[in-house]
Amino acid sequence: MAGRRCVFRKSRSLQGWQWLVRGVGLLGMIFLCGFLTACTVWTTSGSNVSQQPIARNVFRMNISTEPPELDPIKVTDLTSFTVLLNIMRGLTTIANGEGVLPEVATRWEVSSDGLQYTFHLDPQARWSDGKPVTTRDFLYAWQRALTAANGAEYAFFLFEIKNAKAFYEGRLTDFKEVGVRAQGDHLLRITLERPVAYFPQLLASPIALPLREDMVQRHGDSFVEAGYFITNGPYTLSSWVHENRIVLKPNPLYTKSQPGVKAVEMLMINDANTSVVMYENGELDYIETPSSIPAFDVRRLRDRPDYHTGLLLAIYYFGFNTQKPPFDNPKVRQAFAHALDRSYFPKLLQSGQQAFQSWIPPGLTGYNPALGLSYDPEKAKKLLAEAGYPNGEGFPLVTLGYRTMYDIQKEAEIAQYLWKKVLNVDVRLQNMEWKVFLSNLKNNPPDIYRLNWYADYPDADTFMSLFISANGNNHTRWKSPQYDQWVSDAVGEPVLEKRQKLYNDAQRLLLEEDTAILPIYIGEKSYLVRPQFEGYRLTELNLLFLDELRLKKATPAGESG
Repeated sequence: MAGRRCVFRKSRSLQGWQWLVRGVGLLGMIFLCGFLTACTVWTTSGSNVSQQPIARNVFRMNISTEPPELDPIKVTDLTSFTVLLNIMRGLTTIANGEGVLPEVATRWEVSSDGLQYTFHLDPQARWSDGKPVTTRDFLYAWQRALTAANGAEYAFFLFEIKNAKAFYEGRLTDFKEVGVRAQGDHLLRITLERPVAYFPQLLASPIALPLREDMVQRHGDSFVEAGYFITNGPYTLSSWVHENRIVLKPNPLYTKSQPGVKAVEMLMINDANTSVVMYENGELDYIETPSSIPAFDVRRLRDRPDYHTGLLLAIYYFGFNTQKPPFDNPKVRQAFAHALDRSYFPKLLQSGQQAFQSWIPPGLTGYNPALGLSYDPEKAKKLLAEAGYPNGEGFPLVTLGYRTMYDIQKEAEIAQYLWKKVLNVDVRLQNMEWKVFLSNLKNNPPDIYRLNWYADYPDADTFMSLFISANGNNHTRWKSPQYDQWVSDAVGEPVLEKRQKLYNDAQRLLLEEDTAILPIYIGEKSYLVRPQFEGYRLTELNLLFLDELRLKKATPAGESG
C-alpha cells in the first residue's frame, strides 16, 4: 500500500511469525503475507529511548480521528470523551483505586435511605471567562439533556433522578417536577427514584457536565468551536483545525491543579503505523493501542522502558442488526456465534487479548465466564440448516461494517474466513471512517458490526444497560422487556447472590437465547509515553486525564534519578 514500507526486524521477529503460522495454519499465512506487505516494522532499539530534557514544553499525542462531537449531550465515543473531559468537569470524577472523587462539588451527603444526595459546590470554581460555576449551570445542562428533542443518547444516565424519565418521555412537562433542586448558587439536592450506590459515578460522565446557557444561546450548535467554548476544566479549547489537530492550553482559573505544560496538541493521525514512526522520531510524546499502536507492533515494543500497560474494563464484540433479515432469525445469529473460534484473535494479535464469550468482564459483580455460546461448528451448521440455509445454500450476501483501522480489519478478516469455513456463507467487509461509521450505526446499522465497549463507570450496569431498550448506543435494535426488567432490578438489589442471578439470567437471554451480540475478547491497554513527562493519569475506563501533566524536573549532576 502506498505510503508504507517494510523493514524486517531480523530473525527474532521472523521466528515469532513462524510460530504464529504454525499455530493458526493457512489463515495465519494469509494474514502474515498481508501484514508484511501492508504495514511498517521498524528497527529502533527500545534501549535507546532518549532521557534528554525536551526543550519544548508541549505534550503531543495522537487521538487518531476527528472527535465526532464535543457537545456534552451528544458525545458517545472515546475520542470525544478524551478531549471533553480534559476541558470540562462535572460534580465528580473517577480515579483508579479511589472510586469517585469530588470535582466541582467539594463534598456530598447521602440520606439514610439512599434516596437523596446533597452536593456542595466549590465557591471558587470558575468558568474560563471568570464567571462562577453555579447550580444554575447544572440545572440548565440537565434539562437540556433530558429534553428528548435534543437527542442525548446518554440521557438514561439521569433517569435514576426522580421523574427524570417521565420528563424525557413527555409524561411530565414541567422540569421543576424533576428531583433536582438548587438552594442558592452552591447547594444542589438530588432525589432519586431508588437507591443507586454508584450514582456519584454517573455524575462524572459527559451527560452530567454543567453548561453555560448564554454560550449555547449565543452560538447555537457552534458553541463547541474554539473561541466560543467556555470551559471549566484544567484546559481550554485553544484551537481546533478540523480533521487535523486540537490544541488545549491550561486554564489558569481551574482551582484543583495546574498543568505544567504550555499546551497539549492532539493530532488526528488515522494510520497507527505512521503514529508509531512519529513517536520513534520524537514527533509524538504519547501513543496507545489500538488507535495509534497496531496490535502487531506491541510484541516488539513491549521491552522498551517507555512501554506501559494498564487494566482496562472493556469488551470487544460483534453486534447483529436483529431487525434485518437474515439476522432477524435468532437461529442464524446463534449459528454465527457457534461458528466463531475466538482463539484465533489472541493468536494473531498477540497484544494482551483473551478470548471471552460472556459480557460482564472479570472484577465486576455478575462476571460469569461460563455464559455465552462457545465454538461448536457442528451445532453451528445444524442451526443454520434449521433456519433454512443447509450448508449455506440460499444465504444472502451480508455485510460486516467496522471502523477503518488496520487491527480491526484483520479481526474482520478472521471472522469472514471462519464464517465461510464453517457455514459456507459469504460476508462482505465494509470499512468506514469513524464519524461515518457512528452515523451508520445510529441510522442504518449494517448486518453485523464490530465495536468495543469501554466502561463508563466501574460497575456491571455499564455493560448490561448498553442493551436496554432506552439506550441510544444499542445498535442491535434488539429490545426485550424481560431483559430491561432484570437489569433494572439488579441496580437496586443489595443482596449479592440475587444480583448475580439477575445478571446471569439477563446475560443468558442476551447471549444464548436471543444472541443479539457476539463477544470476542477482552484485553489490556498498552501505551508509550515519553519518559520526560509525568502527572498523566490513565484510568481503567480508558480515560486519559492530563490535569497535572508536566515535564519531570532535571536531576542535578552527581545525583541519581
